[in-house]
Amino acid sequence: MRPTIVAGDDRAAIDEQKTRTLMHRTTRPARLAVMTLLLPALLLPAAASAHDDLEDDHDDHDEVPAVVERAGLIQGVAVDSAGRGIDDVAVQALDARTGEPVASALTYASDRPTGPQHGYFYLHVDPGTYDVVLVKRGYDAGLLADVTARRKAPTSLGPITLALRDWPTTTAASVVDPVVAPKQRVKLTVDVGSRRTRVDGGRVKVLEGRRVLANQRLKRSDKGSVKVDLGRLPKGTHHLTVLFTGTEGLKPSRAKKVKVVVARSARHAR
Repeated sequence: MRPTIVAGDDRAAIDEQKTRTLMHRTTRPARLAVMTLLLPALLLPAAASAHDDLEDDHDDHDEVPAVVERAGLIQGVAVDSAGRGIDDVAVQALDARTGEPVASALTYASDRPTGPQHGYFYLHVDPGTYDVVLVKRGYDAGLLADVTARRKAPTSLGPITLALRDWPTTTAASVVDPVVAPKQRVKLTVDVGSRRTRVDGGRVKVLEGRRVLANQRLKRSDKGSVKVDLGRLPKGTHHLTVLFTGTEGLKPSRAKKVKVVVARSARHAR
């Protein structure tokens, strides 16, 4: 199933109470339009709640749940454009009439080979009509309107494709010491950033010509800023290219070339 895709960003500073008031005061067509703009904010409580549910009910996630008596079940699988399941997508069912959140979950994969695989989610709801929204950072949000849940019979949405969102990045690099002694190690400071989201993955490469001098992974704790130790370089002038290779949701970028000089020894200079 292909959801309605909306390109939202990850800004979370929207007042939830104002959002819900707005949802109540508008007609349903207008509410759906508002919803596409506010999906990330609406799902913030869902993600926290779903994380708690996963911790409290981990054993229940080993198999596809049976439909609870006198209740409906909505289930589906979030996938990327290649059909691979996407875990940790925040999913929420909103009452189609009022816009109120009714149920929430995170997509996941069971530890058991016979259990649900990556990207699976389920939502226990009363029979009725719901709007199902899916959000994960780095992907366009998804909205499935008018999903009907029936008593005792599961409503299976099938694969729901979320398009990967690639935000542009910038990379800046500088040499800690532009001129170093022959036995001194050459070190760079590299900063990778994006105006639209955090940089918490990918790799930084340093090249001289085609030779790779460093290939360092960016960790979440680095917050886009790393020190790269190139070790000792041969005497002379070196022109270095610094690249951010990109990662899920972030485009690659390159810094301006940096120059470092490894000086000759004083005796050799004579």
